[in-house]
Amino acid sequence: MCGSHFALSKQFGGPAQGLQKLSETRHAIETTDRTLVHTPETTSTTESELAELTLPNPLELLHDDYRRVALLGVGLIGGSIGLKLKAMDFTGSIVGYDKQDVLEEALMRGAIDHGAGDIAEAVAGADLVVLAMDLAEVERILPTVLRICAPNTVVTDTTGAKLGLMKIARETSDARGVYVGGHPLAGSQRQGIANAHPDLFASAYWILTPPEGIQDEQMSALKWWIRMLGAFPIVVEPEIHDRITASTTHMPLVFALALTDWLASESRDVPLSQKLATGHFQTMTAMASLPFAAWESVLTANSEQTKRALESFSKHFEDIKKLFETGKLEEVWHRAYSFQRKLARERPGDWDSQSELTVIVPDRPGTLARIAGLLAEHNINIRDIGMLHSRERHGGVLRVSLESMTDTRSAIQILKQHGYTAMPRD
Repeated sequence: MCGSHFALSKQFGGPAQGLQKLSETRHAIETTDRTLVHTPETTSTTESELAELTLPNPLELLHDDYRRVALLGVGLIGGSIGLKLKAMDFTGSIVGYDKQDVLEEALMRGAIDHGAGDIAEAVAGADLVVLAMDLAEVERILPTVLRICAPNTVVTDTTGAKLGLMKIARETSDARGVYVGGHPLAGSQRQGIANAHPDLFASAYWILTPPEGIQDEQMSALKWWIRMLGAFPIVVEPEIHDRITASTTHMPLVFALALTDWLASESRDVPLSQKLATGHFQTMTAMASLPFAAWESVLTANSEQTKRALESFSKHFEDIKKLFETGKLEEVWHRAYSFQRKLARERPGDWDSQSELTVIVPDRPGTLARIAGLLAEHNINIRDIGMLHSRERHGGVLRVSLESMTDTRSAIQILKQHGYTAMPRD
């Protein structure tokens, strides 16, 4: 039995039923297209639809639009793509291009079928080329890839700035491939192939910025492929993408750098500040510990939007400062609290808004694994898990997202029986 029939039969009971379900599911996605085209004129509609994405979840359904996938960059993102495809019994070919030691580890982990010695070898015959590299490197090689790939090959990327790349693609003469900007909103502070994981993109948004005139079939295939990886595609204009990422990703990085640098200066007068800067402070400023090389090119490419966001925030902060001085900060808290609750609830897919709980956990090796194991023993699936805040050597508060309210109630009871303090998240 071929790999695709095997994957289908695991979920739907047999090859024939699986292929029929595959056809029905894909037809539903393509005829009820809930991909969001976000422009300034459709902001309100987009925001209301964003919380209602209910696409089918065909994570184990395979298709044959892309029989050869080239991953240029096999680190955290590229490696995770390869691992997910392999976990789905992908019967096509995955070729990787990266440094030799990275390729060796990717081969060892099974993220790729073989490594390429140069770009031309990597993209030869590929149906899909994914540039999972640093933005500066993507800017450098994009014209070459578009010129040497097979005609109509879809070329996409995973970087955090889009306007510049779209311009490069438009100005590439004799391009054979079609560039579609891509940006999965998933990642980890731990980079590299060693930290790649097949479920990295589960229930994540994946932004796409297609060029004018792209064929519907090409976009349909790419969106379907992204859903297979577990993510939810959203189509936006490149200008909107860069504005949003400036506010939600690049600004937090600048804040983390500024706040950490400010406290470092303060600690020269009050050295105890450094020792006591744990818990919430470390959670808020964790991005400052990332290698700056991973951010420098993106911040440079998106500098105009980030500057605009900084100027806007500076004015907003002055208003908050005045409210603080007059004892009226509570009204800011009400607005912020309401917005935070929306952030916690508005997730892609069929995420139940009441399916989260918090667990007070000790700082002991194996605690997370034990909690996950207890829930797994009772067939409770964890959709997301992470620390809300922690105290070094003293544990902290764990956030656990499950499938339903029923699972949440059961999980709380199970964890309490084993000595944990667990409660629904407010």
